[in-house]
Amino acid sequence: MSTLKEVADQAGVSIATVSLVLNGKTTVSEATREKVLACIESLNYRPNMVARGFKTKKTMAIAVLLPTITNPIYASFIHTVEYLAHENNYQVILFSYDHENILSNFDYLTDLYDRMVDGIIICGIPPLPAPNHTKKAKQIMQAFREKKTPFIFYNEEEQFSVFLDTFDIPKNDSNFMLLKIDREQAVYEAVKHLIHTGHTRIGFIGEGVVNTYPQNIPYHKKLAGYKKALLEAGIPFSSELLVTGTDGYQGGADCFSHLSSLEDPPTAYVGTGDTISLGIVSAAIKAGFSIPDQIAVIGFDNIQEASFWNPKLSTISVPIYEIAKAAFTNLLLLMGGGAIPFTIKSFDTQLILRESSH
Repeated sequence: MSTLKEVADQAGVSIATVSLVLNGKTTVSEATREKVLACIESLNYRPNMVARGFKTKKTMAIAVLLPTITNPIYASFIHTVEYLAHENNYQVILFSYDHENILSNFDYLTDLYDRMVDGIIICGIPPLPAPNHTKKAKQIMQAFREKKTPFIFYNEEEQFSVFLDTFDIPKNDSNFMLLKIDREQAVYEAVKHLIHTGHTRIGFIGEGVVNTYPQNIPYHKKLAGYKKALLEAGIPFSSELLVTGTDGYQGGADCFSHLSSLEDPPTAYVGTGDTISLGIVSAAIKAGFSIPDQIAVIGFDNIQEASFWNPKLSTISVPIYEIAKAAFTNLLLLMGGGAIPFTIKSFDTQLILRESSH
């Protein structure tokens, strides 16, 4: 890889002049600028962003932390952030964290600090350090705060508060922002609809992360909405209708196989995600059930596949593009030195009724 000095030597200018061109300074003549750019291209020179960061205090890189990249809803989120980042000349460093290692592994935070990222977006359940790692983690977070590195969370308010408390961060710190949806109300509306259409035996299918991370507040918010709708309708809650499986299509199929074998099986299902709900739909059809006449299914997220499945999946639509856009634009404002009063911003969900329910 070529160096800054090699570019300067070939262009017949000083290293300082090459730096001025790279940083877009207008004090260099147009003829010199074009000559330097031609040499940069011919030598395939690429600036060392970390080295530049030591001088400019900016690396033009942000980090996005996701619980998984296999879930289409998070794929849509990162696609939007990457597009907007590219439009603003930022690079995106993607971290996919393992739920099973959350409580024992906190290396990602050290890694992000070493990479000198300008801002961080955290989706889902924020990884927290094990007790024996807390002191080190607090020191790193304090270093981030001293640099005024902004954090944007897409999460539940309770989890956000736990994160702040863990690191002794004041809840009014203007470098931290929370984006959220009302998962409880969303599922409440879905179950209420199923009850209105005649269903009283409604299965609730959760994703497997519940088993490895019991503090999964988004899951428990959805479950609370399910229970609230049943209670309001005078329908007793039955724990046998509550099942968690592995993530994805196979997890949904396995859960359907279990619940459909009950003596009094459900006639409707609510999944905590679309992929697990689409697995239920496929398994029900394979087993000979008619949807929605015999089995109704409602998912959560409104991923692209939901509207192309046969039958098309009824689901709770999450405005993931708007959430991702808000995450990046607010991060961009904070990284640019803008001031935002500590904010918790809520986004509305919508129940989309398609062919998998009446």
